[in-house]
Amino acid sequence: MGIYTRGRSKAINSPRHLTLRHARRSVATSKFNAGLTETHEDPPPLLKPGEEKLNSFWAPGLEAGPAHLIKATQTIKSPNPGENDIKLVSKQTFYVDAPQFSLPEDSVYSTYPPPGYSDDHRILPHVVLSDPHLPWERRGSPKDDKKTPKDERNKVPWLILLTFTEDELKLKPDDLGTGNTFKQTVTLSVKTTVGDVQDLTTKGNVVSPISEILDVVKNDTKETDKIRKSQGEFIFMKPDLFKSVFSNFDNNNERQVPASPDTNKFKYLSHVRNINTAGMAVAGVEEVGVFSVVVGSRSGPLTNKAPATASVHLLSIEGVEGMSSFPADDKLVALCSLHSWNYTVMPPGMLNVFDAFTSLGETLDVLRPPEEIIKEIAEPNDELGKRLAARLTDGYSMVKYCTQTGEHTVALFRGPFTPSVVLPNEYLNICSNSGQNLQILDREVGIMDISYSVAWQVGRTMALGDPNFCGALSRFRTAIHQGAMKEAKIKAVQSAAGGSERFRQKADILANLSQTIKHLERMHLNHQDKHFQLKTPSQKWLGPRLGRKAYPALGFNASKIKDDYLDHAKKVAEDLALSTDGVNIYDETNDPVSEDWKVILAWVMDRMFLAGVPAHYLITDPSHLEHERLKFFYVDPNWVDAMIDGGLSLANHMGEDRDREAIKHIINNYVKHKAEHQLHTPQIPSYGFYLRSDLVTMFPDLKVETLSKAPKKADDKESGDNKVESLSEPPKEAHPKKAPLLRHNIIADGVMLALLDRHPGSDDFKGLLFTQPPHQQRFAVGHSLSDSEIGISLRRQYTVSQEIRETDKHRHDPLQKFTKTRRDRENWFIWSTEPGSQANDVRMLRLPYFAEQQIQILQNMPKQENGEKYFDDIIPNSALLAMQLDDPYYEFAVPFKDKLAGLGPAPTEFRTLNMTGHARVMRLAKHDDDLICRGDETSEPSDSESSPVDTPASSDDSPFFERHEEYSPAAHVLRHNIAPHVRQPHVDDDGSHVSRFHSAISTSGSGGGPSNVPSFNCDIYSPGKDAIHVNKKNLPDDLVFSVLVSGQEYSNEHLIEFDILVKLGPATDKHTKLMESYDGPGPRMLSNLRFNILTAIIEKNGMQYLKLRLLPRNAIGYVVANRMSNEVSFLLCLAKVNIFEKPEVLVMLETEAHYVNRPQVFKDTFTIMVKNDSL
Repeated sequence: MGIYTRGRSKAINSPRHLTLRHARRSVATSKFNAGLTETHEDPPPLLKPGEEKLNSFWAPGLEAGPAHLIKATQTIKSPNPGENDIKLVSKQTFYVDAPQFSLPEDSVYSTYPPPGYSDDHRILPHVVLSDPHLPWERRGSPKDDKKTPKDERNKVPWLILLTFTEDELKLKPDDLGTGNTFKQTVTLSVKTTVGDVQDLTTKGNVVSPISEILDVVKNDTKETDKIRKSQGEFIFMKPDLFKSVFSNFDNNNERQVPASPDTNKFKYLSHVRNINTAGMAVAGVEEVGVFSVVVGSRSGPLTNKAPATASVHLLSIEGVEGMSSFPADDKLVALCSLHSWNYTVMPPGMLNVFDAFTSLGETLDVLRPPEEIIKEIAEPNDELGKRLAARLTDGYSMVKYCTQTGEHTVALFRGPFTPSVVLPNEYLNICSNSGQNLQILDREVGIMDISYSVAWQVGRTMALGDPNFCGALSRFRTAIHQGAMKEAKIKAVQSAAGGSERFRQKADILANLSQTIKHLERMHLNHQDKHFQLKTPSQKWLGPRLGRKAYPALGFNASKIKDDYLDHAKKVAEDLALSTDGVNIYDETNDPVSEDWKVILAWVMDRMFLAGVPAHYLITDPSHLEHERLKFFYVDPNWVDAMIDGGLSLANHMGEDRDREAIKHIINNYVKHKAEHQLHTPQIPSYGFYLRSDLVTMFPDLKVETLSKAPKKADDKESGDNKVESLSEPPKEAHPKKAPLLRHNIIADGVMLALLDRHPGSDDFKGLLFTQPPHQQRFAVGHSLSDSEIGISLRRQYTVSQEIRETDKHRHDPLQKFTKTRRDRENWFIWSTEPGSQANDVRMLRLPYFAEQQIQILQNMPKQENGEKYFDDIIPNSALLAMQLDDPYYEFAVPFKDKLAGLGPAPTEFRTLNMTGHARVMRLAKHDDDLICRGDETSEPSDSESSPVDTPASSDDSPFFERHEEYSPAAHVLRHNIAPHVRQPHVDDDGSHVSRFHSAISTSGSGGGPSNVPSFNCDIYSPGKDAIHVNKKNLPDDLVFSVLVSGQEYSNEHLIEFDILVKLGPATDKHTKLMESYDGPGPRMLSNLRFNILTAIIEKNGMQYLKLRLLPRNAIGYVVANRMSNEVSFLLCLAKVNIFEKPEVLVMLETEAHYVNRPQVFKDTFTIMVKNDSL
């Protein structure tokens, strides 16, 4: 959802946006304070956490609705004296594009009460809009053009919010005129077009301000048609209620109906809030947010004895003030509803937000099943039950589990969130290649704990689903492997050559180039050095030669490579993990050397924040998180370690995964590294909590703060008198040393997740404070409301600074507190149209009287000690009225109880990865040290001076398996290990290995055909067999059509198509037909993809055939024979072969070959065998 930030967006597209933003701000602040940058690269927001700024309105530069005229003038001056200047004028009419009859998606940020939820009848519903300009995009009152300077601080919006009961909007069959029937929605609106509503105003008993809207654009046919075709939702208000809403009431509570509707009073019911979003789950993606708020003026029903449904509509009043008069008593008024919802109005005393908050504190617990469930299992005399109860207490769940061999059983499973601190498992210290070795058997109950095995599979699955990560990991592994192998090979060769001096690299040669020139100068006949003396030709050109065995083994598993590879791999990985300055490591606040490492590190850190992990792995059983509960937990480092190991296991092609160990090495370096310009190492979650409550639905941006001091228990249960001391600490610095919350999300309706890096009860985490967000606070008529009276507590307001405000000792006390009955004069609330009646048909704030009286009373507020005013203003406005209508907000402080004693300090300072050893793989081939040519085993170098030290034997104690050197596999052994389209010779049942000759008649070959036409040798058989085999069940099976081509190298013919015709029909003694019909998925090519294979059912000579067509896969439609490969075999999928009454039956099939420039079709036949294995 988009959040307006006045062009100062600080959103980071990452689940770790809180910690990343905090780290980048720390770096920018440190650089600025050190003088490294002239300007602050990331200045803190003007509003500190907990602060907000209210504006009465934010109007755009141009209003939508009327046509605007732009005029451009250009004067061209002549350089010649005496010539007149040329003046060019251009005019253009345009309209501002803005919402009119429907709102764009995500325009509504939140509503209160939420749809489907309940609240008190004194509450005034409100809607929060993402666009702060939206309520003033269009003209709400034409009189705004003539307003006085006193009215400059207010502007009438074109959107208002009204609450209706069902009887106020429910339509009868003929209310819209005879024959006009429209279906109403659940909020009692009607979906139709603007044109249809306009037609009702001319034909039915309906009036609407749409006529005034169309009058504005009556000279523009295109714009008029566009408006008429617009879709929208409309409500039809009763005329008397319409008069009450758009009229004023005098001091005697009597309605004063003007000549035409008056919208001026609605300028006090819309305002703008600019807030600091710190600690908020949804809006927290940005540091600041600017929202517009539209407050309703009508309350819910006042006399309901049971819950009643109310409909709230965000209405457009564009054109209402332009209506010439109020409607007649028999006509309904159609208004456009841009957003609507239903909520339930509760009778007095049935709902209390304070109680909802306090109940959460009373049920504070850790994440595990309720005590009632655990006690039922833990029976006194049942040791097995006690053990299972203990596992449930530890947060485990019983799940259904299928083993690798297919048996179904039960297993223990726990997610990463545990009810107590879990120590790092010292036995889980090596990487895994499958996750199976991470299962732990509970010997007391005989049940397997699959928690870490599942975590490994989850990590691998999530990695496979991220193609960017897979690609980056594969490339990064390649870079590590290539660099490490190069260094390891160099060291191995140097060791075998007798030292680094015997093997020099290019850099060494270039570095010693000056010494080489000096040695060349010393070469002469009589020099004493033996190296420069003349030698015989044999000595000069026939130097010592090494035998094959003397060369060092340089394979990945060679002992010399294996011993040094990991050290080199870690060094290469460390270099790739640096930033571009070549000194500091990449820490997500600088630029990386390797973009692949940037992707890998981000993925790993996201997994440490449990981002993307499916919810059923985090909460393994619904009973762990009941409704209206606050549950804390510890993040199991072993679970996270196993999940990351599963993700990093991808792209391993070397058996022993030493590259993974190198990658984990640099990850741990990052975790333990304190970056430059920062005061701490990277923050990684170790604790957290779930909050499941309707309060999360009511206030999606419920603010969460961590307290460094234990909160005190409030003495006052209710805050209706507005005498509330804030439980929060003094305003915090704009940028704390550490981010208080590391992750803060609404993961489901009514469920909040927060992750932290400090344990409950530590010095800087003594409690939690939940606060209603400033832009989602409730608005209410007063602190009490009934069908007979209203109670109002007028708050103190200030126009001085916060420091001076705090000098007022009574700042938390109400300025005035009074009660008004419905019969009193000069009332602040209107119950009914007729004074003195007991009806409640209006239920509306009396505006502008309410706002005017507020400003008068505030002007008489007690002054400061020096005589200056705390409040100095004379103009009522919507921002000031909004602060009065704000229902007292609640702060819910959570001190930590004994139930969280198990969530003690984490056992280690750093959340490093513990599974750093490489996985052991059983080798089934010889060690690389043994891969030496046997013919050269005895050869020795001719010069003992140049003879290197023999390579030591392999230290690998893995078992080695090999067959006898004279072993030759028989045909019946190979038949099960060949490709399905390779023809296999027949093997007799008696066990002999003599192949039975089974010929396939050559088609278009030597049987009299032209010598330059290729031959096609065809056969059909079951995969892995020498013929077609059927059994008693006769299920559909695949058939291999082997088509081998010969003689094509001498042919220049252009093959268009080669067909195989399979006769269809039932199996009889006279006519052997292969299949009765075919309705399978079709054929597919096996290896030669230069051909396509198509099927068709044709009739020929009164019989049906399955025609299998082999067509060249090119644009010209043929292929030159001498360019064809030797086979064009294909597979016919799921063909049902006829069963014959004989063990073996020969079936004849036909072939056809079509060539360019060959009028005749080359036809032939071939015979196949069908064997009935059931006989």
